[in-house]
Amino acid sequence: MTHAPKNHLARRPQRGYTSHKLNLPDLLSLVRVPLGVAFVPLAGRPPAALAVLAIAAVSDMLDGWLARRKPQRVALGEWLDPVCDKFFIIAVIVGLYLSQHAPLETLLPILTREIAILVLFLVHRLVPSLRSIRYDYRAHVLGKAVTAAQFLAAAALLFTHPAARYLAWLCALLGLLCAGVYARRGHVVARRPSAS
Repeated sequence: MTHAPKNHLARRPQRGYTSHKLNLPDLLSLVRVPLGVAFVPLAGRPPAALAVLAIAAVSDMLDGWLARRKPQRVALGEWLDPVCDKFFIIAVIVGLYLSQHAPLETLLPILTREIAILVLFLVHRLVPSLRSIRYDYRAHVLGKAVTAAQFLAAAALLFTHPAARYLAWLCALLGLLCAGVYARRGHVVARRPSAS
């Protein structure tokens, strides 16, 4: 009786990390990779670039909605979705910098979450006791709030709207809070007996 729940719990994360099947939410996440590539040359044409932003935003909402409807099939998407999000927003920042000559003091705060998570990732990889921990990649509501703020800031920058500066600093604030949530989540996972 005592072995069945243990084995079940042990198998769940392993299945989640070894499944390589792409489902519909995963494909919707992957759509943001070519969209990011397309945004860079289109950033100098605000209406077209805004259309790319809108399609990316819809794909982001749809993949999350579909993943929540069938959570047992989202294992790959748990890390694929945030990776595609980050690729897209970095491509957007590059496009805005190259085409719109947007100031770095406005662009860099938009990437606060990405920079903070990169630091957390490096800590995870460089600290030997943390390397074996399987991190929980599931999205958090704050992460979605950061993504929404980033999309709004990018749209404002496309049309050189003065609100872009305030939206960029909102991205920075939400990004730091989000990184704190992810760091705490990692700390909780590290303290679990099964983590060792």
